[in-house]
Amino acid sequence: MIKATKEEITFCKSKKLDTVYGVSHFFSTREGGVSTGIFRSLNFGTHHGEAENMVNNLEILRTALRAENERFIIPKQTHSDIIAVVDHYSIDDAFENTDAVITNLPGVMVCVKTADCVPILIVDPVKRVVGAVHAGWRGTAQNIPGKTIEKMWKVFGCNPLDIVAAIGPCISQTNYEVGSEVIQAIKSHLNSPEKAIDKKENAEGKFHLNLTEANFQLLTQAGLKGENIDPLYRCTYANSQEFYSARRDGHKTGRMLNGIGIIT
Repeated sequence: MIKATKEEITFCKSKKLDTVYGVSHFFSTREGGVSTGIFRSLNFGTHHGEAENMVNNLEILRTALRAENERFIIPKQTHSDIIAVVDHYSIDDAFENTDAVITNLPGVMVCVKTADCVPILIVDPVKRVVGAVHAGWRGTAQNIPGKTIEKMWKVFGCNPLDIVAAIGPCISQTNYEVGSEVIQAIKSHLNSPEKAIDKKENAEGKFHLNLTEANFQLLTQAGLKGENIDPLYRCTYANSQEFYSARRDGHKTGRMLNGIGIIT
């Protein structure tokens, strides 16, 4: 993982994605924006009176990334398995009920918001296609990573063997306790569920789930090479100074923004 500070904000990058020519990407942290109080400080959530701060924070991020002229596409996420294609016809859409976005348009930064869920950034350096995926446990259980890869193939002719992906900061297995209903929803999709799920339930009848490992498996099952996937392994729950966490802080917390785009 690469951690960079520019224009007083800090963001993370993938070493693998950083080697892909002509592509810019980022996983934001909470450091360096204008939000105050419990939302301090680079909050990209729009609830609880934060809509104006989000706009200002986005401008700060644009400057830090030198992406002032890029079009940022931020869908309205609902933990669905719906994948939007951004093209010249849809670029002005609101992207309601959408949890993954793909495009081959230069100058467009496709993004997802997170606060414990898994952000996955994807690029096909051959076809010049990028994608951003939001995968909480519901998205994981619906195999949204695999469906995104499939859509990249169907729409743009992407070969999964060419695709490079990064799995960004999210809640770690140690801190992610879930019920048996979540485990049942996810384990049937995994070739090796024992690598992502505790073997035994704890005294409270709960299990610990490794969302990073689960999504790594879904990507490889979709045809990606394991060596082309970069898990950042940074826990949002454990690092309160760096990241927002809905599990740690409750519903009233901020959001990170994660994005990738083809540079113009």
